[in-house]
Amino acid sequence: MALLLLLCYLGGLAAITFMNREDGVQTGVQLRPFLAFWEAWNSFTLQIWLNPLLNIAMYLPLGVLLPLAEKPFRRWYWTLTAGAGTSLVIEMLQYILGRGQADVDDLICNILGGMLGYCLCMLFLSLAGKRRKIAGAYAILPVLSAAVLVGVFLTYHFQPYGNLADAPIYAANTKGIEWVSECSLSDEPGPSGVYWTEPFTIESSDAFAVEFLGRQGVENIFGTPDVDDDYHDVDYYDNTALYTDHHTYSLWVTYKDRSYEYTDYSVDSELRYSDKGGAITEDELRTALEKLGIEIPAAAEFITVDEEKGRYAFRAECVVENDVLTDGELTCWVAEGGILYKIDNTLSVSTLHGNAAVISPQEAYERLCAGQFSWRDVPMFNYLSPQQVRVIDCKLEYITDSKGFRQPVYSFTLSDENDIELRDGTGWTTFVPALAG
Repeated sequence: MALLLLLCYLGGLAAITFMNREDGVQTGVQLRPFLAFWEAWNSFTLQIWLNPLLNIAMYLPLGVLLPLAEKPFRRWYWTLTAGAGTSLVIEMLQYILGRGQADVDDLICNILGGMLGYCLCMLFLSLAGKRRKIAGAYAILPVLSAAVLVGVFLTYHFQPYGNLADAPIYAANTKGIEWVSECSLSDEPGPSGVYWTEPFTIESSDAFAVEFLGRQGVENIFGTPDVDDDYHDVDYYDNTALYTDHHTYSLWVTYKDRSYEYTDYSVDSELRYSDKGGAITEDELRTALEKLGIEIPAAAEFITVDEEKGRYAFRAECVVENDVLTDGELTCWVAEGGILYKIDNTLSVSTLHGNAAVISPQEAYERLCAGQFSWRDVPMFNYLSPQQVRVIDCKLEYITDSKGFRQPVYSFTLSDENDIELRDGTGWTTFVPALAG
């Protein structure tokens, strides 16, 4: 019976691994150990944590069924070999067949899952055979694994601020690169404020959507057709919610930073997709936004982003007044005739939560030169391997962390010999976290 279950499990494992793949799935090889765990720690969302945890859980049945199916696998080294071999073969086939990414973290998680299953199985068999001393040894790995996982989540819970999703994880290869600073860098720490705005919950996001869409005449947004047979739908994700009837409006809401994007699909598609936008004055745009219940902070300035395409914005760049931080941009899309049809609001107003120790711009620059910058920028940096990097600008900015706090970071504008070919000569930006420690 156990052998039959094992064969069914292996068939299901193959089906999940090779058949459930969509076009465009990431391929290649990832050889950096524990990157998935660090990515999950930085983002700290359920969706990201499920990647390593499900890879562990997926091999638990293998560790349970092998000792039950064949007695030689009751020796730990045979089960370890079988689990590692199965995972290694799958990772190699994924790479060869282009059915996914060959990832060393998958191998690590699969082996751990297999051994956890083995320990649980042998623990049960030992207790059933009244071999309690041996049973204690089999309990060590499951108990330690559970303790580490609980410790990680408790550490996150009790730390004062959240994590930055793109914070450095591993250093870029900066060996042999010449760094040239073309901006002034102080040795004194910058402003030390950390700011806060209450993030949306699912309930408060729903309330915001009802109020916002109600001003557009939408009366029922929760899954039932209205008198015009428009079906309103709500989809919830880790950090976002989508409210839409699929043909007249959509509203994306982001919980942590309270940003949102609204599109009015009732505006004729020829106007929305036209290369030529509409003209509108600041007063006219303010009036249109007021009708939607959107209040523009006093610190935000009106900007014409692209008049020909009808792009306008209200922008504030880290304006701090009376312990209030105004930062971000509210971008508006205007069609011919002055019709406002799309809004992307990342303009936030946060109050001072507390002061925290920060590093100086000079120390941030030294970390930059050591390759300790946003991990998302590291792979391309290593691939391009610039010979010289010029630091054009350094300024303090704020990024929303995983708990909803606005943390200070030093944003660097950089330039290298690849600018003209790859970036139209505009350079690129990355950041170094500003909080000390």
